[in-house]
Amino acid sequence: MRFVQGVAIPAAQPATVSLRTCLALLAVSVGVRLVLALGTDTYFDEAYYWQWAQHLAWGYYDHPPLIAWLIAALGIRPAALLCGFGTVAAVWGLARDVHGSREAAWRAAALWSVVPVAIMGGVWATPDAPLLLFWTLALWAVWRERWVLAGLAAGLALLSKYPAVLLAVAFLATAARMRRLPAGAWVTALLGAVLFLPVVLWNAQREWVGFAFQLRHGLGGAGGLASFAEFLGGQLALGGPVLLPLALVYAARGPREQFLLRAATVVPLLFFGYAALRTRGEANWPAAAYVAACVGVAGMRPAWFRAATFSGLAVVLAVGSHLLFPVLRFERDVPLARTHGWAELSALAEPGRLFPGAEALDVAVVYAPSYQLASQAARYAGVVTDTAGGARKSQYDVWPEPRLAPGQDALWYSEGKEPPEELVARFAAVEGPVELPADFRGRRVHTFRVWRLLDAR
Repeated sequence: MRFVQGVAIPAAQPATVSLRTCLALLAVSVGVRLVLALGTDTYFDEAYYWQWAQHLAWGYYDHPPLIAWLIAALGIRPAALLCGFGTVAAVWGLARDVHGSREAAWRAAALWSVVPVAIMGGVWATPDAPLLLFWTLALWAVWRERWVLAGLAAGLALLSKYPAVLLAVAFLATAARMRRLPAGAWVTALLGAVLFLPVVLWNAQREWVGFAFQLRHGLGGAGGLASFAEFLGGQLALGGPVLLPLALVYAARGPREQFLLRAATVVPLLFFGYAALRTRGEANWPAAAYVAACVGVAGMRPAWFRAATFSGLAVVLAVGSHLLFPVLRFERDVPLARTHGWAELSALAEPGRLFPGAEALDVAVVYAPSYQLASQAARYAGVVTDTAGGARKSQYDVWPEPRLAPGQDALWYSEGKEPPEELVARFAAVEGPVELPADFRGRRVHTFRVWRLLDAR
């Protein structure tokens, strides 16, 4: 029995895509994920969440706490890899039940495994990694009317990332469409709310900083057609140049009995598409939409499935090979800079490597102009860090400011910004800068500049 109609769903018509092809795609996906996980430095967002894991709590300025808990328990890349592999398995189970076919299940799992945003969520430890896993598990449990399991999975999805609430919107849209609200759904809602309640209380004790930030970040700022075009381009890249249009086709014209999955596809795309008209967002925000889309496309024509799969794989292989063995040169190579060159920051723990004669320099704090740079310094140099100079508000503004006793020294580092006047005024003297270059395969990916801040007043 199924929530969407209250009757058993018939098996989908088998598509002529061999099991061998699906297994080959899954094997390639596993290889790509492992190579990227082992061959790239800690990405600065990962370093930020690693910082959270050193201060476990029920909430943080930017997101709920689950990614920090997972990093604390498993480590950075193992947490992402485990979530990624778990999501592939959950997509297989969901597709098997939706289509009543193991063949369709293998197709859905193979397609999801090579979606670019799925690769990202299964390699780099960001809140998307657990969100995708528990979103899929919650969707699967709702489909099977396992309301307790759905509540637990939905609560863990909310503990991963606030947009998990969009799954509830998709559910309510389906309930309205089917004119049926199962009694067990109240159990799901109650369990999800109980699990999420500590995050609400954490925010309430801190003037709702997390909720307020997400509303500003997601719906405030300067948007318009340019930011929407950027959003659309991001979906074509991270969702896949073929999967995105097929997802929209599935959402609009998919089987009636799959309305829940169609809603779970279109709701995140519509919501974040609207948000893109209000602000400049991130391409990964509607990542969960492609879970249900992959399940739906697995039941479409074989030619469409192949086009979606191999176009997504082409994007993954092109970007992945560039991150490991760059051949093309770009004036501003953002992907390469984000994934390489950070290990050089270990020099910040040994000022003598940067400033001759400063072996005895007692560095109490390393300051940076952003939470990304501050977190990378903490990760690779093992030093106390903080932000300064009008940085975007972050968890560093929630934590107590590091203590700096009179006479102690500090460092400021950036990729171009000089130490701000309000920071310089706290010290008797400032020296520098010295350059700390970082290369990858003969390419300059970073040029860090470091200042000494001497004798705190």
